[in-house]
Amino acid sequence: MSAHKLLVVASAAAGLVLGAAASPAVAKPPAHPKSPARPYEAIAGHYPTLAQAQAVAAKAKAKGVRTVIQKNRPGHIEVEYGNGWSTPGPAEALCKKVRAKGLPCEVGQEYHGVPKEWGSSKGR
Repeated sequence: MSAHKLLVVASAAAGLVLGAAASPAVAKPPAHPKSPARPYEAIAGHYPTLAQAQAVAAKAKAKGVRTVIQKNRPGHIEVEYGNGWSTPGPAEALCKKVRAKGLPCEVGQEYHGVPKEWGSSKGR
């Protein structure tokens, strides 16, 4: 066998070995399938100023709805009704109740971490 063919066969074999070793890590399912990396939340929306977010939160409070204001970054302040669910169902159910009170509500996924103010209550 020539040196060139030997090098081609060795390279192909090395690729198969390395590819097989890497495949399980790439295809590995999440450690906790019931705990998504991005939990679900029910929010009023995003507001450019803290004053606007506080006004929305005050309106919700006046109607008996608990809120948490999450300051993600300047100009991107979120008013949350609930957060931390592993599926969208509880967030959708809360939004239905909130909308019935005439307040805005949308379901989304958390990208900035669940605020500590929710603790284990998740807005219920």
